[in-house]
Amino acid sequence: MDQRPIGVFDSGLGGLTAARTLEALLPGENIIYFGDSRNAPYGTRTIPALRTLAAANAGFLRSFDCKAILVACGTVSSNAMEHLRKVYPEVPFFGVIDAACDAAAQCAGRGPVAVAATEATVRSGAFERALHDRRGDARVISKACQSLVALAEQGHFAPDDSLAKAAVEAEFAPLRDAQPEALLLACTHFPLFAPLIAACMGPETRLLSVGEETAKALAAWLGAQNALAQRAEGERRYFTSGDPAEFARLGAVFLGHPITAEQHINRESENL
Repeated sequence: MDQRPIGVFDSGLGGLTAARTLEALLPGENIIYFGDSRNAPYGTRTIPALRTLAAANAGFLRSFDCKAILVACGTVSSNAMEHLRKVYPEVPFFGVIDAACDAAAQCAGRGPVAVAATEATVRSGAFERALHDRRGDARVISKACQSLVALAEQGHFAPDDSLAKAAVEAEFAPLRDAQPEALLLACTHFPLFAPLIAACMGPETRLLSVGEETAKALAAWLGAQNALAQRAEGERRYFTSGDPAEFARLGAVFLGHPITAEQHINRESENL
């Protein structure tokens, strides 16, 4: 038994896809979420800047004595996980690559696997390497879909939103033409558009949310470590470096329940 909270961070709203899954799987856990909306998007930043942001985010969550931290950001998971583990070797970190690639390798047959991600994640090649490690003959098609991150942070992700519809069609049509068996949504903002992406890709493509798959893996790991909290209902705290009222409004739409957001700005990121 471990009553300490679970930490989750992302560049903004996207990591709520992972937090939502954790809430559903582990209702007794306390969860601390930090969305660094002030510094979004992460996908166009340099690796040194990503390392600075990631370490600052993890340091903030570490101040709550988190028993594990889920890095609900494909860009950080692809470019800064080794740095995080070096800076905080005592913290169990869960990035969004391994569990998602395990699921993709298991569900795909002979067809290609598509990876939709940010520019920095695509440049890193991290998902491609992980998929080839699991299935050497895997055909991987990667595409940066950067425009969706800004739309998500602005609240344009509803199925009937005209801007969201147009952006999803423009970004995902090339992937649809490749007829992939599985599509990894390798940025945790992208599941916010899941109904639109599913309609664009068609029923033959299975969508995999990297945040959801990693939350499942973290829940299983906590159980195996006998580190699950023993309480009926956990507490949730949500922090953002952006506008707390706007974060709470949009977060509530996605999570399906009202939330209160608090503001926190990491000193290390003020001059980036």
